[in-house]
Amino acid sequence: MTPEELAQTYQWNYRPREPRRPAGFGSWPGGARMAVQLLMLHEWESTPRPTRPMPAGAHHSFDFLSLGIREYGVRCGFWRLMDVLDRHDVKASVLVSGLLCELFPETVLEAKRRGHELASHQWDQAVHPAVYKSPEEEREAMLRAKAALETLTGEPVLGYMSQGPRPTPNTLELCAEAGFLWTADYSDSDVPYVIDVNGKRLVSVGYVMPGSTDNDLARMGAAAGLEELLATFDLLYEESARQPVKLCYAFHSHVSGKPVMAHLLDRFLAHAQQRPGVWFCRGIDMARFWLEVAA
Repeated sequence: MTPEELAQTYQWNYRPREPRRPAGFGSWPGGARMAVQLLMLHEWESTPRPTRPMPAGAHHSFDFLSLGIREYGVRCGFWRLMDVLDRHDVKASVLVSGLLCELFPETVLEAKRRGHELASHQWDQAVHPAVYKSPEEEREAMLRAKAALETLTGEPVLGYMSQGPRPTPNTLELCAEAGFLWTADYSDSDVPYVIDVNGKRLVSVGYVMPGSTDNDLARMGAAAGLEELLATFDLLYEESARQPVKLCYAFHSHVSGKPVMAHLLDRFLAHAQQRPGVWFCRGIDMARFWLEVAA
């Protein structure tokens, strides 16, 4: 492929090839030196993926073991995480599968009641955008999820993240068309950046660069995972003495809702709150601030 073809494939016609810090960007809101962005993934899979192989020769393929993990997340884990966030008086962006609005609407409404932002995580975690054969298929699922969330909460939905997150070549244009203000589809920059899609501006608030997901940390074991997360925070906080930095932590209701992983989140928040100049933010807070500084 030629450099021009690569640039088109990478969508550098929309996304900046080299995101830069705006000249006037000297701090986060309130003079903070470090931003900590919290993304809570509240997902549902219509057909749960097996967490371990089904028995040899199995005649019945539906995996109730994997279903139970998702059910635990919405029945128990979600509420435990809400309490952890309340205990530290911090707010998250809760990325919701549209299907959850039909199956467990009480959890979505509770997140709204507690002041968290509600954003779209497409319709069904079992169907990723990469399987869509046309922009129309992806658009239909995207708008269905957005409408379900807006109908339930009565508020506009301004944030979006694909499952994975793995957007398609069509996702950015569809997000702009749908009126989203921010996307968490990209893990490619230390700072947010503005994406111009045919005159419509979205902010890439970032996913977990720099940062982590609870899936990353759980695989290490909770103790080692906590050490990793705290070390990342401390290194970035040290860097923030020279220039403002951000850290994103993404956690799932069915993963971090387990007691030991909820304790990890609790310890991380307590550690971060002991440092002066830390701004805890939702995706919408980050996006609105960045549109101002990048104007």
